[in-house]
Amino acid sequence: MSGGRGASAGWAGPGGQRLGLLGRFVVYGLIGWCIECFFTSVVDLASGAGDLRLKGYSYLWMHPIWGVGLLLGERLSLGLQRAGLTRATRALVGMALCFAVEYATGALLVGLIGRCPWDYSASQWSVNGLIRLDYAPFWWMCSWLYEPLGALIRRVHIGAEAAEPGPVLEAEPEPQAVSPASPALWAASATRAPLPKPTAQAVSGL
Repeated sequence: MSGGRGASAGWAGPGGQRLGLLGRFVVYGLIGWCIECFFTSVVDLASGAGDLRLKGYSYLWMHPIWGVGLLLGERLSLGLQRAGLTRATRALVGMALCFAVEYATGALLVGLIGRCPWDYSASQWSVNGLIRLDYAPFWWMCSWLYEPLGALIRRVHIGAEAAEPGPVLEAEPEPQAVSPASPALWAASATRAPLPKPTAQAVSGL
């Protein structure tokens, strides 16, 4: 597994191209599907309708609904931040947006296909079977968590080139130890100049 700044530049670093409107729409829709499956599995388990398999479900309609809703949330969140509202207050406004999008899209689907995929009519907290007011804490939490998630997605880059590795320096060879019995020492002693022999004149003078 590679690491370092070169590896991180491919998703949120400099270079490449940021996700456009369509790319963020696709990503937000996929996130919405994951949230739906997680939420329905936990709610069904708590209500006794599910089991420990934690089987969640959603609808194909929910992808474009979440995609459009979170794109609207981008503009709303940035505008509220510029207005200086606290994060908790921004989450309250986001909660209202979630209710509005859920109600509007549910009513639109009723007009298009004759029914809404989700039906809250059995709950005393429902409004026309399209939204549930007791889900307010859930939508508030979604709005609270959306801000760092949205900021992360807006930083994603596609096609960023990884940083080129620097030049690799070759290691210098380590000096090898020479043993006393090395042939090199014997060769050096063999080439040493011999001592001069005494001449006959020098011997006769003794």
